[in-house]
Amino acid sequence: MKVYFKNLDGIRFFAALMVLLQHSFGFKKGYSDTYPFLNRCFDYTGRMGVNLFFLLSGFLISYLLLVEKDTTGTISFKSFYLRRILRIWPLYLGYGLILTFLSPYVIEKLGMFNDTDLPTMFLNLLFLLFFSVNFQLAFVGSNRGMFEISWSVCIEEQFYVFWPWLINAFRKKLAALLIVIFSISILARIIIVFILPLIFPTWSLEKVLLINYVLIFDKLDLFGGGLFAALLFYHKDRFQPFFKALFRPWIQVMMTILAFLYAISILKPNNMFFLLFADHYVCAILFGYVLLAAVVENSIYYLEYPLLKTLGKISFGIYLFHTAICQFVLIFFEKYIGHPQSGSCMTWFILSSVWLLPE
Repeated sequence: MKVYFKNLDGIRFFAALMVLLQHSFGFKKGYSDTYPFLNRCFDYTGRMGVNLFFLLSGFLISYLLLVEKDTTGTISFKSFYLRRILRIWPLYLGYGLILTFLSPYVIEKLGMFNDTDLPTMFLNLLFLLFFSVNFQLAFVGSNRGMFEISWSVCIEEQFYVFWPWLINAFRKKLAALLIVIFSISILARIIIVFILPLIFPTWSLEKVLLINYVLIFDKLDLFGGGLFAALLFYHKDRFQPFFKALFRPWIQVMMTILAFLYAISILKPNNMFFLLFADHYVCAILFGYVLLAAVVENSIYYLEYPLLKTLGKISFGIYLFHTAICQFVLIFFEKYIGHPQSGSCMTWFILSSVWLLPE
């Protein structure tokens, strides 16, 4: 069944833009200083953009599965997986293969240090083909084929594997499913961050935090938050007083401002325990509200501009391509335009990175 939600293409683009901004400023800091205030604002926008992506996926996929289950009495797993394969695999595998085998050669030709040998390329290929780059980053080390950005795509694919089965099996017990999902996510963080170092004393705090961050267990509560938002919208007629009270225009404005300030770290505490145990739930509340505000009848948003819709539709490409393009654009600025010191140069760097992304 074809279901279209207004404004969500635009939100999908802004999620990709948040990731692009963090990486752009991160690469820029490797060459020269940027403004301290901007550093604070953009140090975690990528993390927030990824959180928004996962919430959005949980919302859309859950809603579509609920409609299919209640309409037909079952879920066509074959159709579901075929749609996901056609949407994700061609670009992921095509671009992944190019980066895996050609990026080391390009880096060497640009006069940069290259330590990616043939065995490393084939190791990268193995994790690429099994959609497990996140496990590679967690337990093997970095993916030196420049395709580390795909770790979140791998989590998305892992989410697709089991989610339709859960919705199909627990359609009448989704509240219990949400409790289990949230509990597993919290328990996994406790085990990985606080218990594993006792078993493996050589593992640093930085390592266990990375392991936790790139595994799907850490993201279950985001997908669960998307499911909760989908349930609310799916039963919007039953919860009409709730939507009428909480989606008044002035409340939409206030919550949008709060979500923006949280996304750029103005309101977010910089504390490990907060990031581990509260960040996703704050994101689920703020970003989940924004998703619902975007699709309600009296939404204050209007993101249906053709440009925004197009950028939203190619946001997957923006997400995959932007890290390599940002680095090459920065190298170009450094070699042919000058050292990227000024704010105007930084602006041109970001704009060039966006314009060079394929449509």
